[in-house]
Amino acid sequence: MSEPAIRLDGVSKYFGDFQVLREVSMRVGTGERVVICGPSGSGKSTVVRCINRLETHEAGVIEVFGREVGNRTTPEALGREIGMVFQQFNLFPHLSVLDNLTLGPMKALGLSRRDAEERAMAYLTRVRIPEQAGKRPGQLSGGQQQRVAIARSLAMEPKVLLFDEPTSALDPEMIAEVLDVMIDLAEDGRTMIVVTHEMGFARKVADQMIFMDAGEIVETGPPAEFFAAPKSKRCQTFLSQILSH
Repeated sequence: MSEPAIRLDGVSKYFGDFQVLREVSMRVGTGERVVICGPSGSGKSTVVRCINRLETHEAGVIEVFGREVGNRTTPEALGREIGMVFQQFNLFPHLSVLDNLTLGPMKALGLSRRDAEERAMAYLTRVRIPEQAGKRPGQLSGGQQQRVAIARSLAMEPKVLLFDEPTSALDPEMIAEVLDVMIDLAEDGRTMIVVTHEMGFARKVADQMIFMDAGEIVETGPPAEFFAAPKSKRCQTFLSQILSH
């Protein structure tokens, strides 16, 4: 296996007295695509938020490309290495699509406006909406806004992309357009960790499946094995419910 881009070892996280992560350990190789699934409240989103330092952890070790990230590490400090796409699009409503994409590269990376705009247009083309550059987010559909959010993350040119249920806030007809972009990105060999219930996407792009329940990793495996012969009763039940819809 390739050298790990992300490593978690015994990571635990509490919200007050409630333990949301219970000694979670995982390893994501460079260029690997990992899909995390599981019922609501299982800790999936908290895992990616801890990796990106949007949440702190109380125990265990998190490493990003061999460097331990502690509770004083800010999301901004990881901006060149980790990009994140959220359920909600988190775009600045008063800025144009183009300005939403150029802000980070100019402020954090020191790009000139010309270079930042050139990069932004390249990534808007990549997510298939270059013609929307002059509009504001509120003028776009939900699917288009999420594609802008993906392009904004790409504009920072991170080494790892984290997706936290990127299609859950979308109407059904808009889900496919976002998943198509994500599949296209996965084919580039990018390191990706995706929290999602979209099992068709998982079958197509994942190198590794992780099933979580009650704050623990219950089962891992390659998609063919994971879907055909889940080992744990909890995973069997989850898949039978989600695949029957």
